Amino acid sequence: MKIKPIKYLFIAILIIGISGYGQFKAKMVFYSENAERSCIIYVSELNYRYEFDESNQQSIVVVKNDSKEILILMPQQKMAIKSAIDNSLNKGNDPLKSFENSRKSEFLVVTGKETINGIECVKSVLMDKDYPTKKTFTMWYSEKYQFPIKMINHLDGSKDTSMELKDIESWIYDPSYFSVPEGYRLMDFSTMLPSKQK
Repeated sequence: MKIKPIKYLFIAILIIGISGYGQFKAKMVFYSENAERSCIIYVSELNYRYEFDESNQQSIVVVKNDSKEILILMPQQKMAIKSAIDNSLNKGNDPLKSFENSRKSEFLVVTGKETINGIECVKSVLMDKDYPTKKTFTMWYSEKYQFPIKMINHLDGSKDTSMELKDIESWIYDPSYFSVPEGYRLMDFSTMLPSKQK
């Protein structure tokens, strides 16, 4: 079975010191090549969940910060795929974890504060370590929500490639959002064979 990586998440790979998040629900909007796509993101403490619905195909990416794996849930097929966090597929599926690797070769420069969608943010630029004048990403990070509110990808070659959080609202934590639902078949991406749930 071929698993198609979730598009546009790669632009959201910047986060400062991933040690915890605020608790909220929001619409995450992606702009690329004059097109707009979106997903719903749920964030609670060290966990987060992306919900996509593209071409009538639902997919959900679940990440627990204390785990070395992510879950890709496919509700229509009642299937869950677990995959190592450092798998190349997950560079698209889990942008926040990918940032940890990105920071090893690049450095962050804080440039000031700006308000995005009514939220005060710290504006930072991630610079290429080998080419110090080359910007790779620009990020507006909310200390209140402990999460990036807006990001621009300068590597993609398109000035309008960006991610932005909108309609942020409080959300009551539900542990079932971060686990495999009952009745789902759990697969291991490394073997694509049935695997016992842990």
